[in-house]
Amino acid sequence: MIKINLLPQQKRTKTTNIEKSFVFFVLGVLLVLGSVFAVDYFFSSQLAELNASVSKKTQTKTLLEKEVAKVNQTIQELQDIDGRIKIIKQVRLRQGLPVKYIDEVVINIPQNKLWFEKFNVDANGNIALSGVALDNQAFVSFVERLRLSKYIASVDTRRTSRREIDGLGLVSFECSVKAQEYFENISTNGTTNG
Repeated sequence: MIKINLLPQQKRTKTTNIEKSFVFFVLGVLLVLGSVFAVDYFFSSQLAELNASVSKKTQTKTLLEKEVAKVNQTIQELQDIDGRIKIIKQVRLRQGLPVKYIDEVVINIPQNKLWFEKFNVDANGNIALSGVALDNQAFVSFVERLRLSKYIASVDTRRTSRREIDGLGLVSFECSVKAQEYFENISTNGTTNG
């Protein structure tokens, strides 16, 4: 059997174009909506990952700040202890200085030629001496030897005069000795080996 289409050609194609356009339109809308949902899902998941990363890094930062605070506190405590150790070492070094000052005065006395009557040492290392010497040369020799010492800064003669003791003509003197700090061969525990 043969079918004959009696409708004009134009009407038939218009109907087909409208159906095709409607189908394409619906497919386009669905495609756009699908794309929007896909992009939204992608960016939402990215945002969730970034937020999780930010919160994790914030927690890590908080923990590290606590650790840094502990380390800084420990460093401060170590610096305080180091400062105290330095003070103790200086005290230990200076502790023996008065003995060194006295020792320097005593070892420079000309034997059997000079005798002390008064010997005073103050806290600053200043020494006040008075006594008698066999003659002026013995006293001058004593003063010159003291001035060469590393522990003595200066020797000032206040007075010298002739004095007779038991029929001997001796020289009476008064002088002041100013000591100075001097450290040699400092060992690790803060004492001197000099």
